[in-house]
Amino acid sequence: MRPRVARLTPATAVAFAAAFLAAAGVPPAAGAGPPSPADVGVAAPDEPPDEARYVSREVPDIAIRTVAGEIPLSALWRRGPLVLTMVFTRCAGICSPYLRALRRADEALDLPDDVQRVVLSFDPRDTPDDMGRTAEHLDVAGRPGWVLGVAAPADVDRLARALGFWFEWDEGRRQFDHPALLVGVREGRVARLLVGGSVNAARLGEVVREARGQFIASYPLPGDVLFRCFDYDPVTGAPTLAWGALVLLVPALGTTVTTLVLFRKPGRRRVGARQPGPSLRAP
Repeated sequence: MRPRVARLTPATAVAFAAAFLAAAGVPPAAGAGPPSPADVGVAAPDEPPDEARYVSREVPDIAIRTVAGEIPLSALWRRGPLVLTMVFTRCAGICSPYLRALRRADEALDLPDDVQRVVLSFDPRDTPDDMGRTAEHLDVAGRPGWVLGVAAPADVDRLARALGFWFEWDEGRRQFDHPALLVGVREGRVARLLVGGSVNAARLGEVVREARGQFIASYPLPGDVLFRCFDYDPVTGAPTLAWGALVLLVPALGTTVTTLVLFRKPGRRRVGARQPGPSLRAP
């Protein structure tokens, strides 16, 4: 009985050739196409990103490709404070509402021209043209300080890990699972992380001010904070007293008033003319 000989089909030959080139470090051909979404991603942590863990961390200087060309991230943060968020154009969830909220907050603050807003896609299928159309829908195409683009999957991975950002492909929904994250970058380092599904003018102002290197003494934590001593203008940074400070002053004012009442100086009493009494002298 003759031994069976495996036949080398064209598909098998192509697979062997691709594996050999990959092992040899030869990049795939230009027409090979982008990686599958299932082949990229950063695993989700057990807890939301801890800001204290990432502040002052170095940001990788990756190349961003836009419809206008390629630009390194360092060229943008050298122009001024940089705010960065990561999205993908096929998102059926949070990305579009978040970007619209970011644009409204940006317009409400009327930020200076040196502020850089970077919107980067983490989906390997997205192209510079896709991000250009997103800029048009967002009505920021051609606006100074707005950069929407893509980057190499390896660079996206490095940047995401440095910022505490994660994204995982869900094959059932055919969508990426990911958080909403806004990062303030100052001179190549993380200055502030803003985690959450919404952004308003006050919170964006905090990120920009810290990315500019201005110290913020206090700011409200996410959620409704019922008792705080200070507020501040997110544009000018001018602090103002909140009603919590007045509550703290009530005991001191009460003590002062009570002390004045108890120890006030008594007024002078009016004394009438003294009537002469009977004389004790003998007549």
